[in-house]
Amino acid sequence: MWILVLIILVRTITDISFKFAVNNLNFDSINSVGSNIILMIKTPVLWLGLTMGIANYYLWILCLREFDLSYAYPFLSIAYISIILSGKFIFKERLGINKVIGLLFISLGAGMLFVG
Repeated sequence: MWILVLIILVRTITDISFKFAVNNLNFDSINSVGSNIILMIKTPVLWLGLTMGIANYYLWILCLREFDLSYAYPFLSIAYISIILSGKFIFKERLGINKVIGLLFISLGAGMLFVG
């Protein structure tokens, strides 16, 4: 069970890192693609995200050895909750009523699958 929690944590760190890496880039024109790529390559937080993504892949392989796919995969929906809440609290993103309702449904569904 610890591996599922670790995967959720690593997945959340991955997406937060990628968001930090692209936050200050300008994608307004095709001419900015090359300079954006160079900026991203020079951004340490991008490398953190890539490293965490590789770790996430490895942990997922280990997880699938221990758990049925029908159990493990729905459990990962909890990562959506942690990522959306990270967007709210770290990046000050708007969390409207539809997102809150969606989070409640995801929580309910994950809980039902976890118990069942």
